[in-house]
Parts: sequence; C-alpha cells; structure tokens
Amino acid sequence: MRICDFLRTGATDHGMCAKSFGEKKGKTGIKTVDYKKKLEETEKKLRYCMEALNHINEGIIITDKNGTIVIYNKKLGEFEDLNAEDVVGRHLMDVYEWSTESSEHYQVLRTGKPIKEGNYQNITKLGKTNYLIANSFPIMAEDGEPEAVCSISRDVTSIREIYNRTMGLQSTSEKGNAPLENGTRFTFEDMVCKSGAMKELIANAKQAAMNNAPVLVYGETGTGKEMIVQGMHNAGPGWNHPFVALNCAALPETLLESLLFGTKKGAFTGAENTTGFFEQAGKGMLYLDEINSMPLNLQAKFLRAIQERRFRRLGDDKERFIECKIISSVNVEPMRCVEEGQLRQDLYYRLSGVTLEIPPLRKRKGDIAALIKHFEHKYCAMYGKKDVTVDKNLRDAFIKYEWPGNVRELEHLIESAISLTNSGEELTLYNLPPYLRKTMYASNYVPEDVERMTLNEILYSVEKKAVKDALEKNDMNVSQAARSLGICRQNMQYRINKLGLRNTEKK
Repeated sequence: MRICDFLRTGATDHGMCAKSFGEKKGKTGIKTVDYKKKLEETEKKLRYCMEALNHINEGIIITDKNGTIVIYNKKLGEFEDLNAEDVVGRHLMDVYEWSTESSEHYQVLRTGKPIKEGNYQNITKLGKTNYLIANSFPIMAEDGEPEAVCSISRDVTSIREIYNRTMGLQSTSEKGNAPLENGTRFTFEDMVCKSGAMKELIANAKQAAMNNAPVLVYGETGTGKEMIVQGMHNAGPGWNHPFVALNCAALPETLLESLLFGTKKGAFTGAENTTGFFEQAGKGMLYLDEINSMPLNLQAKFLRAIQERRFRRLGDDKERFIECKIISSVNVEPMRCVEEGQLRQDLYYRLSGVTLEIPPLRKRKGDIAALIKHFEHKYCAMYGKKDVTVDKNLRDAFIKYEWPGNVRELEHLIESAISLTNSGEELTLYNLPPYLRKTMYASNYVPEDVERMTLNEILYSVEKKAVKDALEKNDMNVSQAARSLGICRQNMQYRINKLGLRNTEKK
C-alpha cells in the first residue's frame, strides 16, 4: 500500500493524517500478527514524521488528487488560525474561499509542474491579515501522473509591516520636524560632518536633490547611505510627499515585484488590488537600497519602467505614470557590480546620471571627534546618564582604528559602553568588547609616523607611552603602575629614568 493511499483514509489520533487501516483477517493467526506488526511499525514511523512536521517553522499542507486535505501541520494552523483536526479530511474548497481556477493546488495537479514562491494574502477567521509565500509541487504516482500536491509556506507578514511602518504616507504640516511625517527621520542638518570630504558630498547631494534626475549612491555598509538619501528628500521640492524605501536584498523576487509595481485582483492566487511602491511614493521619492541584489530579469522590467516613466500593476492592462524621484544605492563599487553580473550595464548607466560616493570613516577621520561627542550626548540622554565621556586614550585609539563597520560600528560601540557605565565615568579601552580591546590597545601605541621610524625608535616610542599611561592611570604611584604592567617596582623605576620621565613622578 502506497503512502498516499494510507494518508487518504483519514486522520490519526494526532489529527494530522490517516485513520487506522482497520483489521484485515488472515487465514492464519501468524499472518494477522505479521500484518498488525507491520501496520504498527508504519503508524509509528508516520507519527514520527508528523511530529517532525509540527516542529518546523514552515506551514505544510498536502491534498490528494480530489482536493481532499490529508496533511496539515501545526505551523500552518498558526498562520491561518485553523486547527488540523477541523481541516484534515475536508475538501480544499470547503476550507478556503478559492475557485478551482485560482487554486495553486489544482494548477499543479493539472500541469504537473511546481509553482515557486507564489504569494497570497490570507484573512483568518479571527480577522487577522497575513501574507504567505508558498512553494507548491506535485507528488507523482507510479504512472508518472500527479496524485497529490504539497505546499510549503512561510509567513512574510512581519516584512510587509516593516515597510508599511516606514512609508509615512501622512502629510506633514511643517518642514524640519523630526521625526518627519513624510516617512523620514533625518535632514542634512542632523548630519555630523567636519571633514572636507563630507562637506563636499553634502553640497553635491543638495544640488542633486533639486531635480528629478535619478541618483546612484555608493558607500560601504554603515556609512549612512539612507541618511544621505533622506536628507536629499527633505531638501528637495518633493519634501512634503512620501519617502518610500525598499531593501532589494530583504525580499524574494515574487514579493519584490508585486511590492514595486502593485497587483490587480486575480493576478495570482489570493492577489488583491494593491498599490505598489511607485504609486505610494507619489510625487515624493522612491529609494531602492542594494539595487544590485534585485534579480536581473526584474532589473530589466524596472529599467523599462523608469525609462518610459510608466508601468502596469501585475495582471493589469492599465498604464500608470511614475512621478517620484528615484534614488538607488549599492554597498559595492558600482562598476564591480556590473563586471560581476550583479547589475545590468544599461540599468547602471540609467541610474548613474548623478553618482554620490560616501567616503568610509577611515578616510574621513576628521569627523571622528565630532561623531564621538554627538553619540555621547545622544546616548547619555537615551539611557538617563550624565557626563559620560570618552577618555583621551580611547579617543586616540578610535582615531587610529580602521573602522570596517564605519559610523554604525562607532555608534554601536559608544551606545553599548554608555548603557553599561555609571554617570560621571569616563569610557576607556576596558569598556570595549574583548575582541576589539586588544586591537585598539595595540593600535593606540603605534606612532603616527611609524613608516619613517627605525625599529629602535618605534620600540622606544611604544615603551615610553605605555609607561607614561600606566603612571597617569595610577595617579603617579610607581608600585601600582608597575603591577599594572606586570613588572617589579625596581624595573619600573629603571624605565622611568631611562625614558626621561623622572620629572613626572609624584613627590
């Protein structure tokens, strides 16, 4: 007996699968016992399988070729506010308000072909709306015909909610309020910049904000790309219209396309009339982050839309006009994206009419001191602390550090340190995570002009700074300073004399 025949017989005690086979009487007691033993083993294995299915994070439903539900796991019940016991054994059309034409299960049965990443909106019996993405595939019989269909679903409602919260489609009455009601939180006035490189960047960004030409922003992760883009929106003529942001790397292709262009009811299973991001941005700004993560076939559709300044919703024949300014960004050098096949060359040329490159923090170290002060004030206020500051040694280490995570890394380090520090204390190297403490401690003792120094000069400079810092941290107490460096008092006194630090001793 095949597994699908077993499943179609009904639900077990677990409410998931088939009921009992029933007993088959054999001519001898031995055959009946053998049959019962095999049946028990089969039921045990099936129970194990169902227990596993009920502990995964995807929803699973299996229907037979007649449309009867034979498998329905716990997670799908959580997605849809349904119980397996109430669903298994019922017809698909009795449970869901679908037609046979719109049902993915019937489409798979008819064609024998899987449907990948179909997305649909579901309104549960409790009135909750959620969005699911499902992969449906046929289970083939021995004759090569589909005899059942399995769908595996994941809930993407939280992703939709994140983007809905960032849209800010309400109008704003006064420009400059923070947070702004147009969907942004930053203006150019919020940005900390003392270096010439950043001042030039902001000047160019303000110019680019004044027209409707597309802009491509390039910057490493953590440099503040969206902050610059939001500043452009609030400095431009469309400041009182919505700012809509979409991270192309965070969503699967099918959902990305429907979010971008919108959908018409009936375009696919569960599709409703929805406005896409082009429409939601209106006369404001659409920001596409990590555009190089958009699938190439979707890049072609996107290119055509922005070239013609018009588009169609999925499943719709009506053309709609694009009125928003479009800004996109990448965190890898743009031409490298083109050469590696991540970004279409024609799309790159279309988007890069104006290209703004945000320098990494290691190339604008003139901003570090101002950024430190800004984050001190910000997080002292946030965590109710007073007068927590970064001490000189840590400040020097910050300036010498290369900052692979850029401004975001600096901000998170200061936030973490302030949250764990008492009011009035100074932040030191010891307030940093252990993995970073060693790196910064070493870099803090490397002379700035090390490339022009001999080995002896480097060693002398490092030793002198280490001894001097130990004395200052221990209130010029030689014994305590010696202990902090792991040497004896006599050795410490010898080094003080050798390094010319005698006059710094506390009398």
